[in-house]
Amino acid sequence: MILAISAVSVFFALAIASSLTHRPQIDEGMFANPAFNLAAKGHFGTTVLETEKSPLTRIEQRTYWVMPLYLLNASASFKILGFSLFSMRLVNILWGFGLFLAWYFIILKLSGDKRAAILCLILLTCDYTVLDTSASGRMDMMSASLGFIGVAAFLLLRERNLLFAVLLSQSFVVLSGLTHPNGIMAFFGLLFLTVYFDFRRLGLKHIAAALIPYIIGGTAFGIWVLQDPAAFKDQFIDNVVTSGRMKGASSPLSGFVREFTERYPHAFGLQSNSSGHSGPIYLKGLILLGYIVGLFGVIFTKSLRQNRNYRALLIMTAIYFVVMSLIDGQKLTPYLIHIVPFYLALLAIFINWLWERRTVPVPVLIAGIFFFLALQTGGMALRIRQNTYANFYQPAVNFLKQNADEKDIIMASSDFGFGLNFSDNLLDDGRFGFNTGKRPRFIVYDSGVESSWQSSKEFFPAFYEYLPRLLREEYKLFYENAGYKIYEKR
Repeated sequence: MILAISAVSVFFALAIASSLTHRPQIDEGMFANPAFNLAAKGHFGTTVLETEKSPLTRIEQRTYWVMPLYLLNASASFKILGFSLFSMRLVNILWGFGLFLAWYFIILKLSGDKRAAILCLILLTCDYTVLDTSASGRMDMMSASLGFIGVAAFLLLRERNLLFAVLLSQSFVVLSGLTHPNGIMAFFGLLFLTVYFDFRRLGLKHIAAALIPYIIGGTAFGIWVLQDPAAFKDQFIDNVVTSGRMKGASSPLSGFVREFTERYPHAFGLQSNSSGHSGPIYLKGLILLGYIVGLFGVIFTKSLRQNRNYRALLIMTAIYFVVMSLIDGQKLTPYLIHIVPFYLALLAIFINWLWERRTVPVPVLIAGIFFFLALQTGGMALRIRQNTYANFYQPAVNFLKQNADEKDIIMASSDFGFGLNFSDNLLDDGRFGFNTGKRPRFIVYDSGVESSWQSSKEFFPAFYEYLPRLLREEYKLFYENAGYKIYEKR
């Protein structure tokens, strides 16, 4: 228990430090804006975006392009703690604790071994993906935690009261889905688990109990949608279709291949550092190697593979992997929080098996565990030390505050809302006036803009030619650091 408490303490220390030192990302600003407006102004609109000639109908009044639950959670945090990047990220740090509790009880019930459960918890608290997701103002940690809490609730209650277990677990899955559509992974995972363990005990009353949360959640969401169905259709459909999110479903083979050629290489150091960061990023590949050892260790160990409970865990891992491959055409790395806990759980089970049988000398096993943990916490400590918030983001914000007055339009990613308090002169237009003809006084260019511009070469060649010409002919570089370039109109 001392080890578990120490590990959780390390998690909180690193997650809080990271949330204070890592510069904000565009998605964090996009999600913070409606939450900020709800807390400060009483409406749920996203006002930082360019709305002229935009397909996002009435988004300045109501935000429909993402699910609402995390935004409500963030808004409550702003109301209680005040508006800041940290108060938004703190929401996910606290949800991280829910993830740890869920997986501790999942492994405890499946293995019946407290040592395996504690080891799983320790691996989770020090995992780079878990730490990174916890220190981010996105909804992925909350959605994943709610889904896993549902799984844990089912396993803990199914033997004593199956009806209540079904009702409670499905309620958490509904909340997960109302936080992010990726909650569908928890839906399929829990459906499999319920049938796998209790097929013969299930009856109509259990099906009815399972439907209740969906009826309540669907009704609440439907009432919200019916306030402006046209806006919901335009915003939600635009987010799903034009962003390429369903590319995996339209081409399943490509979806699976891109998991190995895009998502995992990007997440585990097989590509270049993002701007403002440096260091031996390739060492993150050893984290992926650890996941592989755990997965194949359980698969190729006969006694583990034939264990009915562990087999359920393996099948759930496959379900999550397949669903994620098919529903996420963007191959975003934050979504890994939904599947990384499975890899770590399997690794904990395999290590515990090695420990019990002394297949590997205990000192060697302990050294391997410490190396695996140190690799990840060390990587997070390096990122904290680089302090991209204080070294790059804050100086760029200070420059804009010193050189722009309230009438000067600043065209920048919405994450600058944290530094500029979503002032009226901040405008997030990803096309930089291509559609509207607007010419702000300042344009902020960062890695997100660079990535969007590069991808437009294939999908929007006119913009690919437009942006560098705009900056070259109508603007001059006025400020630059390793993370940002600020251009002023000539």
